[in-house]
Amino acid sequence: MVYMVIGMIGFVSFLLFDISSMKKWSFVKYVFIVIGISLMVWSTVQMAYLAPSFLVSSGARIVAFGLSVVFFGLLIYSVFIEVGIKTYKKVAHHELVTDGTYSLVRHPGVIWLFLLYFFLSIVFMNTELLITAFVWTFVNTLYIMFQERIVLRKIFQEYDRYTLTTPMVIPNIQSLRKFMTSTIWRKE
Repeated sequence: MVYMVIGMIGFVSFLLFDISSMKKWSFVKYVFIVIGISLMVWSTVQMAYLAPSFLVSSGARIVAFGLSVVFFGLLIYSVFIEVGIKTYKKVAHHELVTDGTYSLVRHPGVIWLFLLYFFLSIVFMNTELLITAFVWTFVNTLYIMFQERIVLRKIFQEYDRYTLTTPMVIPNIQSLRKFMTSTIWRKE
């Protein structure tokens, strides 16, 4: 439980990163992003070393491991590649991303993080990681609500229009259709 709470502090650090980016505090924003990621990674490693608390077949664990890798890749892709390394530069260029995984939902990282921890809980047969999947998703949702209100609406003039066409976290039929027909995913 302690590790889960320590990891939750990472989300506060992410919000401070966003605010620092908005205010153009170059050095400070890096401190916050490094702290946030470090807290979450450290907490995850500590939870992975806890004794197994339920049993799962080897086959299910192998499938869960594969899915963990997929959702970790999607998390990295959505947050660091689609949004762009440019966001994490010293002088960030803010550009609203509305295609790719961001046509599915406004915050695809929330989905990928939940699924990553859900499947990691199966890999490590760990109830704490399973609870973490739900708790961190709740905290992550609070974070993105603040992020939208405090940062995104101020940085992007077109953000309100984007909120009308794309759901926050849970995809709908329209966003699924838009995502599946996005030219980013298929060759023209």
